[in-house]
Amino acid sequence: MTHRTRMSVIFAVFVVALAFGWLVVAAPQAPDAKAPYDREADEEPDYPHGDLEADCLLCHSDQGWRPAHISKEFDHKQMSKGFALTGAHGTAQCTGCHKTLDFAQNKGASCFNCHLDVHRSELGNDCARCHTTVTFVDRSQQINMHRTGRFPLSGAHSTLDCASCHISSAQGKRVYSGTPTDCYACHRAQYEATKDPDHKTAGFPTDCAQCHSTRAWDQAIFDHNKTDFPLTGAHRAQACPACHPGGKFQGTSTDCYSCHRSNYDGTTNPNHKSAGFPTDCKRCHTTTNWNSNFDHSTTDFPLTGAHRSQPCPACHGDGVYNGKSTACYSCHKPAYDGTTNPNHRAAGFSTDCSQCHSTTSWDGANFDHTGTDFPLTGAHRNQPCDACHADGVYNGKSTDCYSCHKPAYDGTTNPNHRAAGFPTDCKQCHTTTNWDSNFDHNTTDFPLTGAHRNQPCPACHADGVYNGKSTACYSCHKPAYDGTTNPNHRAAGFSTDCSQCHNTTSWEGANFDHTGTDFPLTGAHRNQPCDACHADGVYNGKSTDCYSCHKPAYDGTTNPNHRAAGFPTDCKQCHTTTNWDSNFDHNTTDFPLTGAHRNLPCNGCHADGVYNGKPTACYSCHKTDYDRTTDPNHRAAGFPTDCTACHNTTTWSGARFEHDADYFPIYAGTHKGKWTNCSDCHTNSNNYAEFSCLGCHPHSDKAKTDGDHRGVSGYSYDSRACYRCHPRGRAD
Repeated sequence: MTHRTRMSVIFAVFVVALAFGWLVVAAPQAPDAKAPYDREADEEPDYPHGDLEADCLLCHSDQGWRPAHISKEFDHKQMSKGFALTGAHGTAQCTGCHKTLDFAQNKGASCFNCHLDVHRSELGNDCARCHTTVTFVDRSQQINMHRTGRFPLSGAHSTLDCASCHISSAQGKRVYSGTPTDCYACHRAQYEATKDPDHKTAGFPTDCAQCHSTRAWDQAIFDHNKTDFPLTGAHRAQACPACHPGGKFQGTSTDCYSCHRSNYDGTTNPNHKSAGFPTDCKRCHTTTNWNSNFDHSTTDFPLTGAHRSQPCPACHGDGVYNGKSTACYSCHKPAYDGTTNPNHRAAGFSTDCSQCHSTTSWDGANFDHTGTDFPLTGAHRNQPCDACHADGVYNGKSTDCYSCHKPAYDGTTNPNHRAAGFPTDCKQCHTTTNWDSNFDHNTTDFPLTGAHRNQPCPACHADGVYNGKSTACYSCHKPAYDGTTNPNHRAAGFSTDCSQCHNTTSWEGANFDHTGTDFPLTGAHRNQPCDACHADGVYNGKSTDCYSCHKPAYDGTTNPNHRAAGFPTDCKQCHTTTNWDSNFDHNTTDFPLTGAHRNLPCNGCHADGVYNGKPTACYSCHKTDYDRTTDPNHRAAGFPTDCTACHNTTTWSGARFEHDADYFPIYAGTHKGKWTNCSDCHTNSNNYAEFSCLGCHPHSDKAKTDGDHRGVSGYSYDSRACYRCHPRGRAD
């Protein structure tokens, strides 16, 4: 008996018992919702769902096993491990997707398990790119998918059915990924059938997007701005045949004359053809306004001022346009010839009217003297022309000051220009701004500085001499030079060039610049009064040797006694002008000081008063240390007296003999770190020539050592034999 049959029998017996009163009437109890069906308790299970572990009440009820009723608590996403029922999936019958009740046999959640791939894998296996569970044909979803592809849908394209563009191929297969994206592929029939204008005959490009849009196929608009002839002004409103008669588009000339020849030939005011006007209409016309507006700025004669408002016949009444003279005189000859104030022709004025007149106003001519050899400045600017040209002379007029100002030159007596032989070039002292004299001494060989600037001219030129006046200080300051006694300039033979000590700013407080001598002053020398060195009145030829001034200090110094020690009299070897205290630089000797030697007082080495010829050997100072040292005994051991072999100037203690360089290596190799004191090997502190290897290699090793050296010629178990064969301490 199957599980389903047993359940039916039990249910029937339950109903009969209840009807005959065999059972106490009570509310039927539902199976424990928490306990899943126990398949192992039945000897012959007939469980249709395979390995599904779930509560039966999620789909069945105790009121009847069938039809199954899906509870709200049933979670398909959880039961299927990720496939939630949304949209149309939520209303579909279970058997619509599950062909067997053993759900474990389903093939997974791939769309292709239920839905036929009409695209034949052209678009991949992600149906959700174009379809949704709400409705399988979701236009918005499909349009959105197209936005990320090669051909985003817009305008009328977005309302078309997919099959409108994705037509079947010759093999009956609908093409998706290989569908061409160029307009002509779909719209070839419209292109070839269009006659107004005839696209094919005219050779129009097959890129429909140049004139058409996806919003509306009709009302095509060609963008002329992308051609060699962008449309502007009235050209924009013209119908295509106005410029392209006969349907000719390719190769249409962009020259104005090609369309406007009749206008050019028919125009008589002025007559374009006879005047030889250029056929380039845009020189005078625009696409906005056909009325002529010739731009004279493009010619050799741009119009300015009153010329702008003149009608063309005012200058071109003779009908001449090309080659018309641009000279003022060609139009203004009557005005030039008729002018008498001044008489232009008689004065030989230039026929270039622009030199005095402007196009803004003919009257009020203003000649620009700037363009001549005599530009007007200062008071000259406000003079009337007659002030200088009363003689009627304009061309060749002298520009020399004297030619106008001779009366002023000859009549001046303070100073008397003529008597003093002053130059007749007035501008050397006068300016056009101010006639009062202001002679610039900077233009002479003696520019005025300091107090010289404020002196009146007679202070130096009382003798009436201006030209050839001496510029030497002594020529004016001889009385001051001769009368000075502190110091006596004449007796001392001082230079008569006052500028060596004095300046023009202040005569007092003379300050001689020693820098220019053989003895520039430095340090404390700078602040010494002159008498400190020149009390003897000697200035020229004064000795620059330190000893000449500092002999008393040299002779009187006893610590150390300079004279007894034979110190050089060149004080600067130890002293400086900044600090008199001695600072002898031992680096200039044969014994530069290093380490602890630097901090020793001079007496530390020179207590015997010997400086010159002092020995530089360590032993000369350290003999006592050498003789008294017993560990090891330097003298008994015959150590060298060159202390630097083991000691350094930084620290005397911790002497280190460089054994490895020439002797048995103890700071490297197998013996490194195997000893503590020199006496470990040198057992006789009075004789370092003696040594013992057996202190580290005792007699207990003899048997082994003898065995290792069996057959070695001259072998014996003693230290000197060891050293003969192993001078570097290596076994090989």
